[in-house]
Amino acid sequence: MSKTFYGALGRKFTWPDLPLGSPPATAITYDDVLLVPQANTAIGRRQDVDISVQFGPYTLKVPIIAAPMDTISGERMIYKLAQLGAIGTLPRNDDFSSTHALCETFSQKGTACVYALGLKNAIVEAQTLEKVGARVILLDVAHGGMEKVIQTASKIKEATHLIVVLGNIVTYEQALVYKKAGVDWARVGVGPGGACTTRLVAGNGFPQLSAIFETTSTGIPVIADGGIRYPGDAAKAIAAGAHMVMVGSMFAGCEETPGEVINGMKAYRGQASESYMKDNGASPNAFRSAEGISTQVPARGSVEHVIFNFAGGIRSAMSYAGAKNIVEFQKQALFNLVTQSVQRENQAHVMKGTR
Repeated sequence: MSKTFYGALGRKFTWPDLPLGSPPATAITYDDVLLVPQANTAIGRRQDVDISVQFGPYTLKVPIIAAPMDTISGERMIYKLAQLGAIGTLPRNDDFSSTHALCETFSQKGTACVYALGLKNAIVEAQTLEKVGARVILLDVAHGGMEKVIQTASKIKEATHLIVVLGNIVTYEQALVYKKAGVDWARVGVGPGGACTTRLVAGNGFPQLSAIFETTSTGIPVIADGGIRYPGDAAKAIAAGAHMVMVGSMFAGCEETPGEVINGMKAYRGQASESYMKDNGASPNAFRSAEGISTQVPARGSVEHVIFNFAGGIRSAMSYAGAKNIVEFQKQALFNLVTQSVQRENQAHVMKGTR
């Protein structure tokens, strides 16, 4: 993975040893950097760029995974993403029989899917899902650094042949613990999600690009979860070492998402929102606060268009670096630290009446 930053006149710096006066190495997110176009690149066409990635038993054409959210990744979305070469995550469900039935159906149809489980009964549920065809599970917890989470993942690895995704985590130390415990993939990101308020409510979090730099430095495969607003953000995450990007809000409102269209709008909410908690037999109290929002977003077309936009953006980023595949991209990519003025300059800024 690339951790190289461009300095003036061709000088290079390697993260975390950034130039004097730069933001701290632990304080960088997507908007703080740009990828630098490179010289003498051999890629002539975006069609020559391969963005596929191996995810356990699945070869994905696009390195995108849908977040395990009940307003994002339902049965219809999972089928569509599989057709497009991406993958969906079936959200955890208190009614395990529903998850079990869908796993049987997906497996019979050869549909790639990740199954999210909570800690309660995770080992038994993982064994049960493996018997009906599951290949990959996600232990879906907000704080992946808890000892119980790591112990549960280790026990699942001992009891099954499943690929285990665990998280969320954000630091080098946490990722080392995961690697030692035999976790296959780490889900990385605390607080950057489009419907997440953890950083405001709990004061906890970590700038997302720094979190990717930290965790990928251990060599553990990483899914970058949250903070993706544009295809360019996904490209930056992958350049930094993430193998895949988890997407939630960018899929909100697509026709394949669960829920009805009401007055041209569809529901979108975080899994830690008060709305989700109440629908699942819980509510905020003195021991637990809501750490997400619920909202309405305009209904829009198929997720196909979102996936194509992401795929095109990532391919374009790789062509600027002269990389024909993700491995080359992660070796060759160059980052450049930018100011807030540059962040404004990044936006389309043709004003009506000025031309």
